[in-house]
Amino acid sequence: MIALDIIRWIVPLFVALVIFLIIGWFTGNKEYGAKDDERSQLIKQRAIVGSWIFLLIMLVINIIFSFFGLRTGLLKGAPFNHPEIFYLIILVVSYFIYYRIYSRRLSSNE
Repeated sequence: MIALDIIRWIVPLFVALVIFLIIGWFTGNKEYGAKDDERSQLIKQRAIVGSWIFLLIMLVINIIFSFFGLRTGLLKGAPFNHPEIFYLIILVVSYFIYYRIYSRRLSSNE
């Protein structure tokens, strides 16, 4: 019983710490061990902002489709047990797409 309570405290703290370090690494801040220059930091920050805006747009479209009953096609009756995983995949994939777009756009080879 006590071990279960300890696990309930340790797991969220560990996950929060790992997420904190991952975000620091993605944003390229030197305090978290990243060795990026200002251009790389700017590319990473723009990619993060772009991916979050894309995810927000997807959520708004999902709410509008649900509100007006516009769901058609293959996903009309598909129950998602964990929609968070779907949105997390969208977020990570869109981050890498935006990272590639911004790294090409802001490349120093122009």
